[in-house]
Amino acid sequence: MRDRSVTSRCVLSLLGGALLAIAPASSAWGQRGAVFGDLIRKAARVSDDIPLRRLDEVVEDIGRSQTTREAVESEIRQSSRALEEAGKTASRSERILELLRKSTTQLDPSLLRRIELLDEGSREAALVLVRGGEHLRTSVPDLAVRSRFLRDGGPETVAAVGALGPDAARAAARLDEAIRAGSVVVREASRPVALADFGRVMSQGGKASWDFWRIYVQPHWKVWIASGALAAYLADPKEFQDAAGRLTESGFKRLTELAGSVAAAAIRGVGQGSGRAAEDVTTALAETFLTGPRRIYAIIGTAILVLGLTLSFRRVRHSVMKPIRWLLEAPGSKPVAPRGGVGEPRDW
Repeated sequence: MRDRSVTSRCVLSLLGGALLAIAPASSAWGQRGAVFGDLIRKAARVSDDIPLRRLDEVVEDIGRSQTTREAVESEIRQSSRALEEAGKTASRSERILELLRKSTTQLDPSLLRRIELLDEGSREAALVLVRGGEHLRTSVPDLAVRSRFLRDGGPETVAAVGALGPDAARAAARLDEAIRAGSVVVREASRPVALADFGRVMSQGGKASWDFWRIYVQPHWKVWIASGALAAYLADPKEFQDAAGRLTESGFKRLTELAGSVAAAAIRGVGQGSGRAAEDVTTALAETFLTGPRRIYAIIGTAILVLGLTLSFRRVRHSVMKPIRWLLEAPGSKPVAPRGGVGEPRDW
């Protein structure tokens, strides 16, 4: 009996020690999470009661993202040049903190003091989130729309915008507008598209996903949203793009199923160059428009169209009509002199 009592006390002691060890860590994270949430809301200039989900996961993703690191390094290099010109030096952590101070001059001084207590990695995440809030504020000027955007897009969208720049903010706003208008088609067995999907794809894929979006999606926006291809891409981007942001063969096949062969060929051609684009479109037309039971009518119609366009040029008409020009003259009459003087071709 005594052994059981001793064992119980040992177990309780161990649990108590574990709880005491966990409590400071959870308290510290709670404080850091509050700092990040306040930074985003203040930078975007929205109400303090706008909820932000998954802040802890997003901050961890920022620390692992190569794109966000490159964005931070770019800002640090710029600030370093300014310091060198002024004859000053500073550590990396101090430069990040100085960038945050310059971006948060209108914030509560107590928030600035809380930022100073963050470690270097947390300061980097804070800088990216602040930049995202600033780009969001300038790209979505309406306060009500911006507040809803922040609530629906979440911190992952803010982080993506902060790393990729104002163009990404405008792209996200365009998607948000299409979602609100009900223009984004979703095929059966697929879940509805949310603005947070954009943030998730861009945060995880970084520059590769952003390049794919710029090269393939934006130029053919209506095709992507109306065919269900955009919903499919946001649900599984790896099916459509490779690690370099290029359209994959599986993505091209999926595009063909959803948007049709001609549209899919045009989309792929945009990324491969105009020569390949013309080749793909021509092949797609040959496999669809110029095949089937009515292909003879399509061929005749195409031939007439090409002939009409060719004869619209004056020199072509002159050369074509030259062998049969005598048919247009009365028997025994002299040839009609060229209009405009000797040597000028007649206008047929």
